[in-house]
Amino acid sequence: MKNVMIFLMLLLTTRTSCLQAEGPPLSSSSPQMGRIRVRVLDLRNQEGNLGIALFNAKKGFPGRSESAFMKGITPASGKEHLFVFENVPLGAYAVSVQHDENHNGKLDTNFFGMPKEGVGTSNNPGLHMGPPSFDAARFLLDRSEMEVVINIRYL
Repeated sequence: MKNVMIFLMLLLTTRTSCLQAEGPPLSSSSPQMGRIRVRVLDLRNQEGNLGIALFNAKKGFPGRSESAFMKGITPASGKEHLFVFENVPLGAYAVSVQHDENHNGKLDTNFFGMPKEGVGTSNNPGLHMGPPSFDAARFLLDRSEMEVVINIRYL
């Protein structure tokens, strides 16, 4: 009887370890995350700040940063600027950048509503009537790290 119990215990242990080895990893339920490095080029001066907004939906893109999924501000010092969004779930996004040259916390516009300060979006779409759409600036974060280069334009 003792030998039968030992045999059953060994059989059960062996079968359990085989099931664990064949099954999915325990952490498969956690979302995969990535990092988006935003490189901003072509500032006309080093005054003020850059407001950088990461959107995961059309709502508010590109000018309403309060609707952004993530956002940040960095000084406009130096010729090239790098801003990093960490721990971003994999998916579709668009980035907008505003060069707030006079530190007033908003994008200044002229009488017709056109920006007086620099603006840019991911994919650097051509300028048409009005700001670029979310779809024109959309990119897919499908790996652990990627870089988006944005050229600032002054209208």
